[in-house]
Amino acid sequence: MNLKFYKIAICLLWISLVGFSQPKRSDAIWARTVPSGSIVLDGKLNEPVWAKAESIYVQYGKSAGLPGSGYATETGTVLDSTKAVVKFLIMGDSLYLAFTVKDSSIGGGNFGAADGIIFNIRDKSVPANRPSPSGEFLYGWINESWMEPGSVTSVGGAPSTGPTAKYTKTDYETATIVQGKSNSDALPDTGYTVEMKINLKKLGYKVNDVSGDIVMFNVAFRDCDWFWPVQDWVTFSRTWIQGPWANVSNKNFLRIHVRSDVTTSSGTVPIIKPDYTIPNGKLMATPIIDGQLNEAVWSKIPGFDIRFGDAKIRDAYPLVGPFASGQYQPTVNGGTATVFDSSKATIKMFFKGNTLYVGVDVQDQAVQFTDVYDRWDGFLLTINGMGKDYMNQTDHDQIPMKLTVTVGKNGKDSLRDYFPKLRDSLKGAQVVLKLKPNTTVDTTGNDVDEGYQIEEAIDLTKMGYPAGLGDGVLYLGATLFDGDSYLPTSLSYGTRTWWFREHDGFAAAAFVYMDSTVILTGVGSNNGKELPTEFELLGNYPNPFNPSTTIKFNLPFEGNVSLTVYDMLGRSVSNKELGELKAGYNSFMYDASGLSTGVYFYQLQARNATSERKSSTPFSKMLLIK
Repeated sequence: MNLKFYKIAICLLWISLVGFSQPKRSDAIWARTVPSGSIVLDGKLNEPVWAKAESIYVQYGKSAGLPGSGYATETGTVLDSTKAVVKFLIMGDSLYLAFTVKDSSIGGGNFGAADGIIFNIRDKSVPANRPSPSGEFLYGWINESWMEPGSVTSVGGAPSTGPTAKYTKTDYETATIVQGKSNSDALPDTGYTVEMKINLKKLGYKVNDVSGDIVMFNVAFRDCDWFWPVQDWVTFSRTWIQGPWANVSNKNFLRIHVRSDVTTSSGTVPIIKPDYTIPNGKLMATPIIDGQLNEAVWSKIPGFDIRFGDAKIRDAYPLVGPFASGQYQPTVNGGTATVFDSSKATIKMFFKGNTLYVGVDVQDQAVQFTDVYDRWDGFLLTINGMGKDYMNQTDHDQIPMKLTVTVGKNGKDSLRDYFPKLRDSLKGAQVVLKLKPNTTVDTTGNDVDEGYQIEEAIDLTKMGYPAGLGDGVLYLGATLFDGDSYLPTSLSYGTRTWWFREHDGFAAAAFVYMDSTVILTGVGSNNGKELPTEFELLGNYPNPFNPSTTIKFNLPFEGNVSLTVYDMLGRSVSNKELGELKAGYNSFMYDASGLSTGVYFYQLQARNATSERKSSTPFSKMLLIK
């Protein structure tokens, strides 16, 4: 068996094992597709398709066990708690929602004292916007002047009186039936139903594609009780699934999966796979936590990359990853300078026993220390704790814990947020950051570094997980911090780039499964000769140099390659045609005799004349000393 075939077999085995053992996802649901005309929007929910729809149950006082789901009392004492069922169907380009809410006192007036439904469907209509921004929907008994019915950013229309109402607009339609009388407590009500249609095409979703789509959604129920006629005392509460608000994405979102072949007559819905699977390292030697990822186990793990400005990497993330992940460049020294050195981090994880091992390899040509958040160099892993010690006592939802390590003043690790307590007080973590060779920590960026590595061992039982890790589910996010400082200071910048969740205050955590059946072994390797999948700079040597250096790179296709060199002000100072080069590993010698001493950035471009395929590498940095 040749090596390439063997590696394919190993990959297929990996995929089959992941598919076989994955758990049922509690943060995801299917919206079955129904034929045109199956639903009449009248609020009655008497069509046969609604009986076959997938649903979620929402109740005040009971945690849904999901990151971002919870409940809170804003005023008063809750005597008549929220109980609601939400159902999901797809007809044409639209999402149909059915809300059945039990409530003995229905009505409203101002926003702070009203029954209603507030939900968020992330807006994918502008592909360049990442993460996808909030699309706010608000439907309730609210009569304030700002409540403009019908728009995507704020929709409403439920009247202050009942018992029935209907509101229609091109991309939004509702029908409501009140079981009782709105704004009157003369007799107890029993509840209300809302049937709703949302045009998903306008929000950028392609629910009729063969491959389907995933709608990003959270919903909260506002409940104001025993207020009619207006009294001094009122009970007001909120209960939500994956997020209490509609205009911000600060918690999480439910994944509503849609595919044309998943219908009300297609039988059991397919299993929704995890966003990421962490393998079991029980057969591998336990690594020494020294910041050097040189043990065999690290070479066996499929990891994922994070890099600012690299849409190709982001778009390769699984499921909703491309739409939850994002990047941010804050203002530094009064501006946002060009990011010439976009650092790249490769993250790998495995578990062994109750311990999660995390390895981070960072390629960074300007490693620096600073205490300024917007200019850190480092890595953040956000992980939800388990159990009562990790529950928010106000919102009754899980608390995401930030485990942050940054480059310290002496080039070693500087632990921040929850990491110091986890390591020192709870004795639940080992963490080491180590600089790569030829790397120095400074604040000017006038030399060329290689980067750093971070190695972590986290005892999950010290974060509330049971021995044996329970169902094996983690909710994670990963963020790369990259700050580069130069002279003049106007060239300095900082960036944050994240995989799924930026930190504890943002959506949306990846559903990650620690699969005990996916076992790492010593077989297989990464030493095959397959063609590279991306146009990648491998650096230049020597660096610093005088006057020539060898630039190495991987080329994913045969093509004409050119080199462009820029000075610190972003001006092109050298262009060189390298000619037609083969796919795979390549190198060439660059002569900088015509340039003066200084730091330069360079980039390669490639073009295949036959296929018209084009590609460019990220920028890299070199130092010429004469």
